[in-house]
Amino acid sequence: MKKFPRSPVSLMVCVALALAVSELRAQDTLRWYHTNSVGENHTGLTSGGYLHWAIILPIDSDYDGRAVHSGRVHIWEAMDSSGVMRLCLGDYNHPVSILDSGSFLATGYGFYEVFFGDSIILHTGDTVWLWCTQWHAKGQEPATMDGGPCHPWYSTVFSLDGITWGSACTSYSGNWVMELILTPADVEEGPAKPEGKLALVPAPGGFWITGYEGSAEIYDPAGRLALKKEIKGKTLISPLRPGVYFVMAGRERARVAIR
Repeated sequence: MKKFPRSPVSLMVCVALALAVSELRAQDTLRWYHTNSVGENHTGLTSGGYLHWAIILPIDSDYDGRAVHSGRVHIWEAMDSSGVMRLCLGDYNHPVSILDSGSFLATGYGFYEVFFGDSIILHTGDTVWLWCTQWHAKGQEPATMDGGPCHPWYSTVFSLDGITWGSACTSYSGNWVMELILTPADVEEGPAKPEGKLALVPAPGGFWITGYEGSAEIYDPAGRLALKKEIKGKTLISPLRPGVYFVMAGRERARVAIR
């Protein structure tokens, strides 16, 4: 595989915003990569060290007011140390301010997720950066790409120092396998719908489900099915770790924050 040399890189001119935004959407997930060709390319620094790679997400009116749930990055192989993911606001040349961040430890090929708490709100005109940093040894390759074609600049930016950014499109035709996951737009804490009866009431270490009888599915903050339970009257769901949980009960959906 080609690797990025440890030398300065030049900036590329970004593509037209309207074209970029039209190809960005994937329901509640913002990504550039093609899901059917993950892993066709992968890369790292020739001599090892700190690799910074990111995607840029222009936010239009369709996503105004949406909350951010988490970020995910695909790592090619196990790493010797933890990586860092940052959610930032910036411009088209570099990230400017960090909104949130978290660490992950890659133990092998696959996706790694950092949660951002469902409290950061997107606004029309925002330029969001999802930025990962990973130290790796010589011969290792942390960054996974798809088979392309790439979206110049938006989907392929990388840096050797976290300050000056360039585009991997000069060497590869693929996009970074990274994505921003939004909190579902039609899920609200408390009653799921005005005409519905389902309500979630926070309790120490969990929550109560009231106003519903029947089978309910409880999903953890990572979106995994944590519990399937038959609800009869007021039912306590406990113990749970802190985070935002989602409940699907018949045609009704709701969420609750456990603190």
